[in-house]
Amino acid sequence: MKHTRTRMVIGTAAAMLLTSCDGINVAGIQGSGSPTPAAAAAVGPITGFGSVFVNGVEYITSNAQILIDQQPGTEAQLHAGQVVAIKGNVNADGVTGTATEVSFNGDAQGPVAQIDLTNNTFVVLGQTVRVTGSTLFDDAIQPWDLTGLQMDTLVEVSGFANAAGEIIASRVDLKSAGSNLQVKGVIAGLDMTAHKFRIDALTVDYGTSSATPTLANGSIVEVQGTTLISTGELVATKVEVLQGVATTVNERADIEGIITSFTSSADFTLQGQSVITDANTQFVLHGVSLGVNVEVDVRGTVNASGALVANKVEVRPESLGLVRGLVDSVTAASNTVTVMGVNITTSASTVLDDKSSQHVKLFRLTDLHAGDYVEIHGSEGQTGTLSASTLERDNAESRSYLQGTALNVAAPGLTVLGVTVTTNAQTHFEGPGGTAKGAATFFSQAANHVVKVRGSFSGGVLTADQARIEQ
Repeated sequence: MKHTRTRMVIGTAAAMLLTSCDGINVAGIQGSGSPTPAAAAAVGPITGFGSVFVNGVEYITSNAQILIDQQPGTEAQLHAGQVVAIKGNVNADGVTGTATEVSFNGDAQGPVAQIDLTNNTFVVLGQTVRVTGSTLFDDAIQPWDLTGLQMDTLVEVSGFANAAGEIIASRVDLKSAGSNLQVKGVIAGLDMTAHKFRIDALTVDYGTSSATPTLANGSIVEVQGTTLISTGELVATKVEVLQGVATTVNERADIEGIITSFTSSADFTLQGQSVITDANTQFVLHGVSLGVNVEVDVRGTVNASGALVANKVEVRPESLGLVRGLVDSVTAASNTVTVMGVNITTSASTVLDDKSSQHVKLFRLTDLHAGDYVEIHGSEGQTGTLSASTLERDNAESRSYLQGTALNVAAPGLTVLGVTVTTNAQTHFEGPGGTAKGAATFFSQAANHVVKVRGSFSGGVLTADQARIEQ
């Protein structure tokens, strides 16, 4: 612009889905299983439409039940970046299937508070939300980043929790005034006499809620309400205990999320689910070491102890790279795009979104053309390359942006993602958090740090009017 307490934020529908599915066939999802359509489930962000893409599979949704915050909805109400649960079947090709149910439940819905532009966070109902380069924002939030949020505005956040209990946002949507308040998390400080408990910094009063289930510290719940009293407490109208991942022996599950506790690569916790690996597990690490707060996609089978025995663990690399500018070329057949000379590779896990005036709902790489203006976040590869996590088409503007590791740093220039960047007397230099710096300080500190530059691009060179060292 994407440590001590475990918290699960798989949506209510996702939890119910994984509990109810019989024999989720992960081999079928990977394209190496049964030659006939296989029962399958997926939990992850929507990466595109036509009908719905999740975890690399395109699911036909013409006959699927769509649930949005536990209410009947339509596919048109779903958006790229929202974390959903899908139940259905996957074909033998491993990339197409049919959904019988698509469920979306936000992780926190309520008024925005405590916006922190330095640390890229804000708070909703006592839940700290962290914004990253891959976070997508509702079209109605202007600009489409943290600076577009206003205090007390109602929003819905979808994402995954890290080890500190923060929600790492995959999408932030604007909600209309009067929308219900909603939060998911782990019960702490349960007081059965006062009928109160905490979810992170939020106190919940459940004394007048309907059909309150049996509650206990450590239970994972979803709370709905309409009232925040003057003390900041949420008065609950409904409390539902989430069941989590399936525990029936030999059931299969596919979970994307963030590692919240880590003993070793053979024993860690992902979204409240114990994961173990063995000699048969395939690791796709993309140069990243497994550990706390690493985002992964895990597929496997639940054993008799309720642990998920992984047959594949794939890391989702952190998206610190950014290219924002005009498209040079698109080669849909090889899933590649070139912007300002940077070679960008997309994949089935790249989230595609069209924020331009064309507003193509079923936006795909084949809809992108040379001259379109895009913003792409991803992880740096070899110099001049980027693996895209998100690709958004926007309306054109005159300035271009780059973010990546600063190399060949020597005043007045440097290279970012293989692109030559030059500065001049008009360039404004900043350090982490937007603190002002002079050119001499910037060039003495920038080498091998992530920097973001903005300016005009011409003749293969970006002339920066702003250069900032990122956190």
